[in-house]
Amino acid sequence: MNKKKFLLFLGIIVGVILLYQYPIQRLLAEKKFNEYIRAQGVDENNIASKEAFKNWKDGGYLIRVTYSDDPNYLYYYKYKPSTHKRNESIKFNRMRLEVTDIKNSMVLDPPYDGKCKYPPLDE
Repeated sequence: MNKKKFLLFLGIIVGVILLYQYPIQRLLAEKKFNEYIRAQGVDENNIASKEAFKNWKDGGYLIRVTYSDDPNYLYYYKYKPSTHKRNESIKFNRMRLEVTDIKNSMVLDPPYDGKCKYPPLDE
């Protein structure tokens, strides 16, 4: 009987972790993405393609987007549920943007000065 309770408890813990890692975290990432593009002034109808992936390397989610009015660039929106840097307090629900030039296969660095139509927002 004790072994059954332990296995049930372990199953519940694993289930809660999987529920958080996939559907809940993806929902939070999509919500933060929509807030971010609204702040950028992007029209949602302007999105040519959008793919969301679980980002196991950094944690959180990666949303890869191309825009129909800026087809030369790939926009990587990186969502993290929490971040903590040295000498900084912990921050929750963060979104960061990296823009990649498709032709040159390189990440754009600031200053953006008209290189891409939707530069990252200052955090």
